[in-house]
Amino acid sequence: MYEIKRIFNEALKQGRKNLTLYESLYVIKKYGLNVADFVLIKDVREIDYVLDKIKFPLVVKVSSSNIVHKSDVGGVILNINSTKELEDSVLKVDKKIKERFPDAYVDGFVLQSMIRDGYEVIIGGLHDEQFGPIIAFGLGGIFVEVLKDVAFDIAPVSFRDALELINQIKGYKILLGYRGKPKANIEDLAKTISTVSRFLWDFRGYIEEMDLNPVIVTSECSTIVDSRIILKNK
Repeated sequence: MYEIKRIFNEALKQGRKNLTLYESLYVIKKYGLNVADFVLIKDVREIDYVLDKIKFPLVVKVSSSNIVHKSDVGGVILNINSTKELEDSVLKVDKKIKERFPDAYVDGFVLQSMIRDGYEVIIGGLHDEQFGPIIAFGLGGIFVEVLKDVAFDIAPVSFRDALELINQIKGYKILLGYRGKPKANIEDLAKTISTVSRFLWDFRGYIEEMDLNPVIVTSECSTIVDSRIILKNK
């Protein structure tokens, strides 16, 4: 708890409301959530020192508190399968970000294991003035963007409450097996939602908004691959 609060306080001390990607992934992993393996490098020269900690295929993502939609600005490259590809990808992302956001706060580049299969879901949260922390859940893609198929509850939620939250969305049946895909591990997904809700509650004095998108759900487990956390003004 202390380490997480330290990171929140340090960001606020620097005048930042948004955590960087690395900070966001670090604090939720520290809390006990399952996050796809990741490391942070400052520049391409550090790649050789971290490859023993992470395995191909990889994703490169810019880690910045000023760049929210990383994919839209060339801040993400997928399907990297060799050291040469990785070096080229880091240099490419670095160049694009420096050209488009020369004044952005960047703490480096996240190298992350790529998860190819599974269902994409979104787990989010926000602070409501009346109810306090709110937990949100929905399927990814068109279900959230177009159909607004999202369920909400007041945090924290129990495992049983989380199961009910999952069952509330219209796309629930897709998680039970779709076009030959195996059934998602609903129980593990419910545990993840419950844990996220406790995180929102435990740090309710700090968190304004949180977005875990996507979370990849397979027949085995739920794995978070991206995280955005916005802090309150203290």
